[in-house]
Amino acid sequence: MNPTAGVVPTFGSSLLLAIIQGLTEFLPVSSSGHLAATQLVWPSMAHPGLTLEVALHLGTTFAVVLYYRRLILDLLLPSKGEPASLEGLSRRAWLTYLVLGSLPTALIGLGAQDFIRGAFGDLRSIAVCLGATGVILMATRWLRASERPLNAWRAISIGTAQGVGVMPGISRSGITISLALMLGIPQRQAVTFSFLLSVPAVLGAALLDARELLHGPFPPGVLFVNIGFATLCSGAIGYACIGLVHRATRRNWWHRFAWYCWALAAVLGWLAR
Repeated sequence: MNPTAGVVPTFGSSLLLAIIQGLTEFLPVSSSGHLAATQLVWPSMAHPGLTLEVALHLGTTFAVVLYYRRLILDLLLPSKGEPASLEGLSRRAWLTYLVLGSLPTALIGLGAQDFIRGAFGDLRSIAVCLGATGVILMATRWLRASERPLNAWRAISIGTAQGVGVMPGISRSGITISLALMLGIPQRQAVTFSFLLSVPAVLGAALLDARELLHGPFPPGVLFVNIGFATLCSGAIGYACIGLVHRATRRNWWHRFAWYCWALAAVLGWLAR
């Protein structure tokens, strides 16, 4: 998330940022790269306010919780027998792998905060990262069919990839799902693990940002109607995009998003001249 605090923009600007967040958070094209590039290319969109950015990320995170609500309830509420909705892994395995995957994400995110913040203000860095995301996505085109269930070291590897995904332009979903598929994890399990793994990461980042908000003066001009509507909008669009990601990986056209990443990288690279 962009750490810059400021005045929340108009209703139209809030809605535009919400649409960008909702469309790009789960599709493998980097929501952070899109938001940062939008603010750099159009100065009028700059400084959207930390309050709004936290709200938009919470909106798409709620979409994950809503989409996987049955699985999350099965994981959190013990019941007799093993629920059918756990997708081939035991409750203990899911919880263990989510914890293991979250650890490297937290270490990378906390350890590289200054470097990451600097990248948000550099259009060239965003373009390079988008290009790299395209390469990762295209690499999945030539995967051979195989099914290896999620295990501890694969969970840690995917969590490490998620940590790298905090860079603007590196798609979190793109890098984690692509790596999971490369490791042979079944399609549905790969997508589900990637999205569930994003929940503690986003909530943790939101808590850090909320602490910054509480320790500083509350930004003037905040319109809570704008924030509420933008949050709902980003969540609704994000919910629809989760299903699209499942279809893209199931039908083997996940790699096609690479062309969009490369096209946008070329445009941003040209603008950064």
